[in-house]
Amino acid sequence: MRTAAILVSISLALACGAEAGKAGEKKVEAAPAPEVKAPEVKAPEVPAEAKPTPLHLDISHDKSGVLARAASTLETSEAVTNPALKEHLAGLSHHAEKGPTNEALCAHMSKLLADKAPPAVDCIHALEHQRVHVGPEIFAEVAQCVVEAQTRDALLRCEDAEKEAERELHVKKHGSGVEPETCTKLFTHFEKLAMADAGDQARAVEEILEEVRADILEACAEQGTRAEVDCALNAKDMQALGACQSDIL
Repeated sequence: MRTAAILVSISLALACGAEAGKAGEKKVEAAPAPEVKAPEVKAPEVPAEAKPTPLHLDISHDKSGVLARAASTLETSEAVTNPALKEHLAGLSHHAEKGPTNEALCAHMSKLLADKAPPAVDCIHALEHQRVHVGPEIFAEVAQCVVEAQTRDALLRCEDAEKEAERELHVKKHGSGVEPETCTKLFTHFEKLAMADAGDQARAVEEILEEVRADILEACAEQGTRAEVDCALNAKDMQALGACQSDIL
């Protein structure tokens, strides 16, 4: 009996141990797979439009006195076509006619400026002034810059260079310091001879010269030489005036 009781106790203990073992077992769950994020796709960067490198004109190329400056602004106007006058102006202006006219430059500038373009007449007047301010040699470089410009920024680069050249030439005068009264006489005489040479285009010549009168007087004082001015005042016609041009070396 004692043996049977012991066997029963062992059976019960084993049974209880088995149940306890089952209860103690922990359910092992698989670890969740790590979340894989798609690589971040950045929008391609659009490079900002590169601004043109500033243009600096070499004012040492300026070889013109007051007569060349005055003649160049007349010769490059499409309103002046008289063959005799054009011939006389060509020699005085150091052949500014080889470059584009004011009207042609303004047409190109208008395309680039679109709705911001000034009226054509204002553009033409602005170029007439610039030609006197910087002279035909320096303006030829400005004109080339304008012709080659294909964007508004490139065009503004040309404008900035021209204004810089104006300032530099104003400081670096190479004239003889001709007095204002004499410069006024020179302007009046030059205008009279040019109008006589122009024939039926005299009115157009007068309008252009009167537009730039103040510029020519300034050019006379700053860039005109005494020899050039005295010779011009004694000239009887535009052909004779050609012998008075002053080349600055």
